[in-house]
Amino acid sequence: MAAVTETTTAPLRDPDAEGAIESALAAISAPGSFFTGAERLAMAAQARVARGLAETGPDLDPVVAEAVARVAAAAMTSRKSHVQAWVDSGRDILAYVELVSVVAQTASIDSYRIGLDVELDVLPGAVDGAPAPEVADGAAIVNAWVPTVGVALAPTALSALPREKATKAALGAAWYITDKVIHQYDVEPGRELTRPQMELVAARTSWLNECFF
Repeated sequence: MAAVTETTTAPLRDPDAEGAIESALAAISAPGSFFTGAERLAMAAQARVARGLAETGPDLDPVVAEAVARVAAAAMTSRKSHVQAWVDSGRDILAYVELVSVVAQTASIDSYRIGLDVELDVLPGAVDGAPAPEVADGAAIVNAWVPTVGVALAPTALSALPREKATKAALGAAWYITDKVIHQYDVEPGRELTRPQMELVAARTSWLNECFF
């Protein structure tokens, strides 16, 4: 009787998602508006430590390290006082938005890989250069703890920093749906899941993660 051998099939890779991830990691490694590429990568690496995905990470300023850990692994405990403490330490409030962008995108990419049961992406090398602030016109505190362009919602959370918003939007379009039609619930994305199914998964995930605005 012939021996039965187990075969494993590697998960299919979505070209759109892979392209968005590659672009996001490249953006994380490049200078931002307030942090260098090396500093942004250090925050991404520390986010993995906070989530138990790595044992050690680079040394960070305690204020930055605390903010990274909170956003990465305990965002539901965030309060306005934490943002105020950041500002009181002499840091620009929009630098906090940049930190949230880097950490959230790293966590999203890692979660995607974990869901596929594949290895995490190797963080790229840092791109040399100094931070170059790029702030959107009209960015102001409206109904959030940090500045946004217009009312703060999921699509506008990073809107004060156009480069961060663009990277987040590209990931969202690859994994979910474009920001342009995110509130048009009759729009079907043409994926394996229907829009109602996608929203059910999104709502359940948000509840489990205690998401809030």
